[in-house]
Amino acid sequence: MTRHSSGIHSKLASRPRTTWLSGVLMLCVAALSACQMSSPDRTTSPTELAEALNEYRIVPASRAYINAPSAVLVMERNLGDATEQRITLPNATSLSGENTILLRAQSPRSASATRLVLRDVLAQFGGTPSPFSNVTDGALSARSDPYGDITYTVARPGGDITCVLAFRRSQTGARALPRGATALDLMMRNCVSGSLEQALSPLGPSAFGLGVPQGGL
Repeated sequence: MTRHSSGIHSKLASRPRTTWLSGVLMLCVAALSACQMSSPDRTTSPTELAEALNEYRIVPASRAYINAPSAVLVMERNLGDATEQRITLPNATSLSGENTILLRAQSPRSASATRLVLRDVLAQFGGTPSPFSNVTDGALSARSDPYGDITYTVARPGGDITCVLAFRRSQTGARALPRGATALDLMMRNCVSGSLEQALSPLGPSAFGLGVPQGGL
């Protein structure tokens, strides 16, 4: 009887310890999950939720933040911390895909306030368009004009076709930016039957201001 009672007491005594160990293990798992969930995903746009909830609407070409006389279509959407525009350009080549300029009037909450960060811009604009892939900072060339720097990479898929994927940040546009905006970030995919200068021209000096400044592309 004593031996049996002792066994029962031993089992009962072990349960709190087992329960305590299980609780600690669950807390550790929960803490690990929380750490993983709270870790910043550097490939995720800070306006990702707003992008999923807000659709583009067509606006007059006169609303575009830059001069784009050849624009086929201008669309805009409000993302709360940023306003995004999409300008569709003509594509006279045999290459598939749209020629577009994507623009974001950024606030301090939606983008780096100090410089244009390639990884962040690609995340915000949905990645690299065809025929480009795996673009890195080291693969970009640069040139300057009176409105700042343009960084770009070139693809020549065949024949006389020249494609550029170009980026720039400006503190101004051809038209007033929304209140609270501190920078205008731009990404352009443009494929033309012609030269690099022709492909880059939609983001050149003529895109900004009322007149065309001296110098440029």
